[in-house]
Amino acid sequence: MGCLRGIFRIIIIILIVAGFFYFGGPAFIKEKIESYTSPSKEVLMYEEKDFGNIINVSDEYKFQRSITIGKYRKLLVTYAPTGQKISLIDIGDTTTLSQTDFYSTKIDLKLYQLLDSVKNYSVGIQDIEITERGTILAKGKIVPYVNFSAKLKILPLITVKGTLAAYNTKNADDGIVAKVSKAIRQNKEDTTTKIVISAKLFNTYNFEVTRNLIKSISFIGIN
Repeated sequence: MGCLRGIFRIIIIILIVAGFFYFGGPAFIKEKIESYTSPSKEVLMYEEKDFGNIINVSDEYKFQRSITIGKYRKLLVTYAPTGQKISLIDIGDTTTLSQTDFYSTKIDLKLYQLLDSVKNYSVGIQDIEITERGTILAKGKIVPYVNFSAKLKILPLITVKGTLAAYNTKNADDGIVAKVSKAIRQNKEDTTTKIVISAKLFNTYNFEVTRNLIKSISFIGIN
């Protein structure tokens, strides 16, 4: 009797699992996850407004809700036509990196330190070289940047190219501050540096994709 009961339970479980897949259970769960991680632009404009107003950013740029990693808060953007990833990262202060650093030799060292500390990529890079310095006129703010090239630590013969830019904005409200870990929670009037970072293999990286994103973000009314 006990054996039959066990077999019956197994059959019920198999039927439940089969029904879950037959009626599109995995697709439903995937849709729910994506709707949370990648909400509408209107939702993101409110939740992530201390990164800037993204209303004028092309729909080709797909945003995901920010996540907190250590003391950093990262907003990931994907340029859909090519898959190029761009991260907007709130580094929690204005001393780790400031806009003035881009106009001095400090940026060379701080670039190394940032790429190592924010852990934005699954593989490490080395032999970083700044190849270009400049500014981008975004809507309401001048954003300094540097372009760089580097070697992969695990495959030194492979080169990557990328961009690092930075701007300062005030944290917008307590709803956004609540996303930051308690250890570094900031007052809503505090100003922090947001960095923009993107990199891909040498021949596939497109600086214009990163530049156009920065140009489309409005900082008017942010600080």
